[in-house]
Amino acid sequence: MSSRTVLIGYSVRGRAVVAALRENGYANGFMVVDSDPVRAEQAVLEGVPAVVGPCWRLRTLWLAGAHTADHVVVAVPDDDMAVQVTSAVRSLNETATIITVVRSTEVHELIEHAGADHVVDVRQVYEWVPGAARPQDRGVESADLEWTVTERAVALDEIGRSPLGCGHQVLAVMRHGQRIWAEDPAVAALRDDDRLLVVSSRSVTT
Repeated sequence: MSSRTVLIGYSVRGRAVVAALRENGYANGFMVVDSDPVRAEQAVLEGVPAVVGPCWRLRTLWLAGAHTADHVVVAVPDDDMAVQVTSAVRSLNETATIITVVRSTEVHELIEHAGADHVVDVRQVYEWVPGAARPQDRGVESADLEWTVTERAVALDEIGRSPLGCGHQVLAVMRHGQRIWAEDPAVAALRDDDRLLVVSSRSVTT
């Protein structure tokens, strides 16, 4: 049986991953997921099947086959979102090898905590592909950031709501001492005694 790979994100990072796969002889057997219909259409035009939808939604990941994939590569353009996507994939698939591509070295430990088996610096991806063009650093991607996971109480207006509706920074729910990923139906309605694990970042001046 051939190996099945799901690539999440078809921005500059994702396209570099596809180029690297093809460079190493893996031209088939992978599926792309992207929230942008234009990027998804571009993938299809380049011969890669694609699913359009929010990359961190379980339904989107399920449609792409992430729940049965052997390998999942998370290559979304934002490191903050990469944390949530990685945790969503791991909640669906306990055995897949998850490789997450990131910009900031500060987020590596956090991504591993979310469920990644391997965390790859985006610059390494470009090194895999001879002649691959690197995007110009701009905005938050070039910032020096420090990433942390903190625990907080559930706010009054969050009681009864899904953790997915409390901002994409919510990574998981602590209930009776057990960590439950935010995408798990078991925590579809927050309780007043729940605690939220929240990912945050801040700029670091050197």
